[in-house]
This record gives sequence, structure tokens and C-alpha cells, in this order.
Amino acid sequence: MPNKFFMSDQHQVAFFNESGTYANQFGSAKWVGMVQSHESDEDMGVINARYLGTASRNVSQFLDGPKSFNNTLTFYPQDWQFLYFAMGKVTDGGSPSPYTHTITTAHGDNIDPTNGEILPSFQVEEFQGIGVTGSNWLRTFDGCMVNSLTITATQGEPVTCEVNYIAQDVTFASGAKSSVTATTSRPFMYQDLKVHLYASGTTVDEVKSVALTVNNNLAVNHYVDNNRLVGVPLPGAADYQIEVTLNATATHTKSLYDQYFVGGSTFNALFDFTASTGSRILYITCSGCKVLDMEAPSEIGDGPSEQTITIAPEVVTASATDDIQYYRSFSGA
Repeated sequence: MPNKFFMSDQHQVAFFNESGTYANQFGSAKWVGMVQSHESDEDMGVINARYLGTASRNVSQFLDGPKSFNNTLTFYPQDWQFLYFAMGKVTDGGSPSPYTHTITTAHGDNIDPTNGEILPSFQVEEFQGIGVTGSNWLRTFDGCMVNSLTITATQGEPVTCEVNYIAQDVTFASGAKSSVTATTSRPFMYQDLKVHLYASGTTVDEVKSVALTVNNNLAVNHYVDNNRLVGVPLPGAADYQIEVTLNATATHTKSLYDQYFVGGSTFNALFDFTASTGSRILYITCSGCKVLDMEAPSEIGDGPSEQTITIAPEVVTASATDDIQYYRSFSGA
């Protein structure tokens, strides 16, 4: 029999909600979005043990240390469920469709109703196979929490989400992949975004790219608790950063540099992603924004000069509208 290769057209990545307790799978598989890649950084924590008395320079024993899983999932978003996983709190509303989801930052006093922890958790199933049970490669990562999420919109391209997450453990199987219903709507695109900065929501039309990052700075602990797995990851300081690249114009350069960067004034910003008016929308509102850096080099080149503005907001809230009734695993208040 000839060798059979795992071909990329047969791969699938899906996710599950968790509910009841941390690392406990709930419900059926869900569609992530248009997945571009899933990269797993799995460390079995092998410790090379050497000790005196062996009369040898070689390793004497390999010891099983702490397991660590630090993975990255990249996809074109068709909805914003992973923004809820990243920020931590959601209020689902609206009936009938379209439904609304108000997403805010979970703080240390939050108890997520799905798992009883500060942040919601989920599971990621990655399948590579040849369609023959017993010959497939299926991994399920459980106890996943978002360490950071970056939403990037670049001119001429689909919007991209890059999710870095911490998992507690992985389970291997060689059977069939889970059945998941694909979302067939187009992903959010660069042309769906309007960027409103300062001066009562002024629209900046010359923006070439935007990257919005949510960073939970998760604290990862391997406790003295009779196992090799990570304990529940705990969120540290919530860091939000926005990087905007735009063509330099007389309309905006003076205000951005003199008033907001050098002058230090704060402002509010709105990022409006509208794929379909009234039914597929994401508004990200950033309050108390401060310009941390402004790169505006003078150099020889073709076309207009380019500027890159780095912004940090104090408070971020998001409102998503789509045909998904609940971003959480159940409809409880």
C-alpha cells in the first residue's frame, strides 16, 4: 500500500465551548471562521537530570516536568465570538435575529457563568487525516484561554484575527473529526472598516492598516498539586494597543502630532466594521486614548509619506451584531 499523506485540503480546526468547570467540554463543535493556520507549541517539560557519582558526562535520566501549550490560531473572522473569549464578558441580546453582543473587559471580580473563572475557556480541535479511521491525527486542546488577540485590517485584504492562547492539556485520537456547520457568509474585509479618530469622531480616510491588540498577560502557574498540568490561567493587567498606519496629510498631521502626541491630549476613537448594514457589524469603542508614539520619517520614495501612530486606550468596549444568538455556551443571565 502506498504512503498516504496528510493533505491540507482535508484539515479542519473547530472549537467547543466549555461549561460547568474549567476544561470541561460543552455542546457541539463550532465554526471558528476561515482558518488560515493553527500552530501548536507543545512542551512536555522534559528535564535532563544529571548527578554526581555516575562517572559520566551523559544524561542519567529524563524526567517528566510540567506540560505547557502555547498555541496560535489565525483566521478571517465571520463573527466575533473570539473577541468575547479575549475580553471576557458578554451580554447577549436581541430577538429575533439579528442578535447583539455587548463585549466588555472582565476584571478580577468577574465570575464567568460558563466555568466559574475570570475569563471564559474553550477547546480547540485540530484534525489532519486521510479519511480512514485509525489513520488520522486529531488533537483536542482543552482549558484554552486567550492570552492575546490581534485584529488586523490592511488595505486590499480580508480582516485577520490572530489568537494566541494557553491550553491546559491535549488529547490525541485517530478517529473522525467532529461535525461542524460552516458559516458561508463572506469574512469581514478591509473596506468594511471606518476609522474615527479625535475631534468628535472624525473619519480618517487615508488609513492603510489598523491593528487592534487585546493582551491579557496571563499568569501561568504549575502548582504543587499532584499533576503536570497548568492551573487555571489568571489574567494580569489588561493591555490594549492600536497601531494605525496612514498616508500623511495636512488635514490630520498637525493635530495628531502637535495636539495628541506632543501635547498629550486624550481622545475617543471608534472602529466601525460593517459587513452588512444592520446584520453583520462590529463597533469597537476606545475611550481615553493616548498617542504613545508617532513615526513620521522623511525619506525618498514613491507616493505620499507614511505615518504610523501607536495608541493606547484606557477603556475598550465592543458591540457585535450577527445571527448567532449566544456567544456564551448557554443563555443564562
